[in-house]
Amino acid sequence: MKNDITTLKDIQFLVDQFYAAVQQDTFLGPIFNARLAGRWEMHHRKLYRFWHTVLLRRPDYFGDPVPMHFDMNIDQRHFDGWLKLWTETIDTNFEGTIAERAKFRGNTMAKAFLAQIKKAAAKGEGEKVRK
Repeated sequence: MKNDITTLKDIQFLVDQFYAAVQQDTFLGPIFNARLAGRWEMHHRKLYRFWHTVLLRRPDYFGDPVPMHFDMNIDQRHFDGWLKLWTETIDTNFEGTIAERAKFRGNTMAKAFLAQIKKAAAKGEGEKVRK
């Protein structure tokens, strides 16, 4: 039996495992590796706080993560790939209420991010998002 996500240490493990998979992914890896070269540790620290806030409801993250994605020229396929790896990482390592919340929140965030990116692109606030 796997454990649920209950601590910051669990969040750190999840984020580390997930982004290790992202870095190796032939579709997502080049995008993330180019964007975060030399800054992976900083990115992880930020995401530890983000997911700690989202999943365990601890107020560690403040800010709006969406605008930094506006100029990435990403589309539905990228979010589908991200969500597939996210779900696989959770299912491989955890089970329980918070693990299910993590999958649900990943799904809703992917949809919300994409909608906001498309809206910004339509207003000319970022690179055009491919259909």
